[in-house]
Amino acid sequence: MMKKKLFALCMAAMLLLAGCGGGNSMASGGAAADMSAPSAELDWNGQDSWEMEFPMESESQLSGDVYQNPRAKLIRRAELNIQTEQFDQSLEALNQLVNSCGGYFETANLYGGSRRDAYSSRSGDYTVRVPAEKYDQFLSGTGDLGYVTSKNESSEDVGERYYDTEARLKTQRTKQERLLALLEKAESMEDIIALESALSDVEYQIEQYSSKLNRYDALISFATFQVYLDEVGRVTQEVGETASLGARMAAGFQASFRNLGQGLQDFLVWASYNIFLLVILAVAAAVAVVVGKRELKKMKRQNEPDKKSDE
Repeated sequence: MMKKKLFALCMAAMLLLAGCGGGNSMASGGAAADMSAPSAELDWNGQDSWEMEFPMESESQLSGDVYQNPRAKLIRRAELNIQTEQFDQSLEALNQLVNSCGGYFETANLYGGSRRDAYSSRSGDYTVRVPAEKYDQFLSGTGDLGYVTSKNESSEDVGERYYDTEARLKTQRTKQERLLALLEKAESMEDIIALESALSDVEYQIEQYSSKLNRYDALISFATFQVYLDEVGRVTQEVGETASLGARMAAGFQASFRNLGQGLQDFLVWASYNIFLLVILAVAAAVAVVVGKRELKKMKRQNEPDKKSDE
């Protein structure tokens, strides 16, 4: 009995030691794997350019919601069409909203309201740039400008292009450093000319990539809003197809009366612009009526003697 217990204890000890040894080998293997991971290296391709290799990201790093991905580079845009009955107040509110969000107007165009058409309806289109962190604040604030008839939002993740451009820029700067070092050691005029030509090309590439990254940074850090503001005489909310029959019929009658009143107003305005033409037409119509009556009387008088002679 004692021998069996001793044998069991020995076996347990051997298994424990084997497990510890396996764990240590796995840990050392993991460390070795980490040490052997690929790193960024520069490689001369035998001609006049350098190539840089970077480790690829795992799929787990690239998957997930783009808004929660820390490597995402989002360009956010929105387009809004807004109707207002008080254009001046809405425009002032838009200015205040832009200032409160720390943004600015990239473009601003106003149509109508000039001396020639002082009483025409006005409209404006504005390109507004707002810090990306103020996107939701500005978007919610546009509801106070008037009646939002349409709203379109879009987000574009340019992370892949951004990091690719960043890597290419780093490669070109490293190449520039190497070329400068070679230029200091160059002795023959032929080598100096070749190195300076290569440096000129590298500097051009650096300028192009830097400009591209700066443009990306500007678009990412500031969201873009396209706001279309239209002045209307009356803001009306259309009844949709899902409304009840009574609501749709009531809306139809109201629209008919509004159209009738608007049509009468438009006719009066047209008449005021064409008053002289209307007067001439009225005089011509009156002359035609008078002449027609006279001719009709003459025809009657001529017909009366003919009737008497026949009798």
